[in-house]
Amino acid sequence: MMFKKIKRIINELRANQKKTLAAQEKIQYAQEQLYASNKLSAILPKAHFIPETGWSMTPKALLHCLNIIQIQKTSTIIEFGSGASTIYIAQILKNQGTVTTFYSVESNLDWKVSLEKQLEVLGLDTYVTLVHCPLVSVSKELSYKEQQTWYDTKVLKDQIGTAIFDFVLVDGPFGGSTPYARYSAYPFLKDHSHADTVWFLDDTGRSMEREIIETWQAESNLNVSLHKRYGVLASASKFDASPYAFQ
Repeated sequence: MMFKKIKRIINELRANQKKTLAAQEKIQYAQEQLYASNKLSAILPKAHFIPETGWSMTPKALLHCLNIIQIQKTSTIIEFGSGASTIYIAQILKNQGTVTTFYSVESNLDWKVSLEKQLEVLGLDTYVTLVHCPLVSVSKELSYKEQQTWYDTKVLKDQIGTAIFDFVLVDGPFGGSTPYARYSAYPFLKDHSHADTVWFLDDTGRSMEREIIETWQAESNLNVSLHKRYGVLASASKFDASPYAFQ
């Protein structure tokens, strides 16, 4: 009887400990997002509302991208999925005052037009080339498992030419467009990259994106670092540009 009582008490203590740790992790995550939000708000020279939804990259993920661009001194950038990241990256490039090639690929024409207007208002339209690229059937050599569509590679090839990219940000296509929607970025761009190219994949908290970045790692032999909602693929020699983490 006494043994059962002691066992029950131990189990209750363990359960409470798990709840405490989970609560601490949530607080730390919220602190890191708030810190990142404050850092981002200081980037734009004037107040400007940037819409965010549940599909948007988190402030910490955006800050991590900007760290990579500034610390690694990237000169050629491409992102898939335009949005808040486009505005912040363009502003960082303007602030740096260095010559950088930046392509932002978007499948939704209405959203591209809307973003163009925001960039013009902020005086950032010359720092990024917005590329409207519809989703089409994906070729077998660029697809993974049940994947059916990806960006039109004819349009992409015409735009990027022979460019070699230092940083690849993948936040599109929309994950619900097809299974493993974002896989094709690596096989399409591997000949447009070099040993020190940094690959950033958002939404790796979802099972398909997690599998995608793990597959990229196996195909590239690069190192992967997984964060709460995103992952980074890079060579072991690259400096860790992760944002400040609260302990």
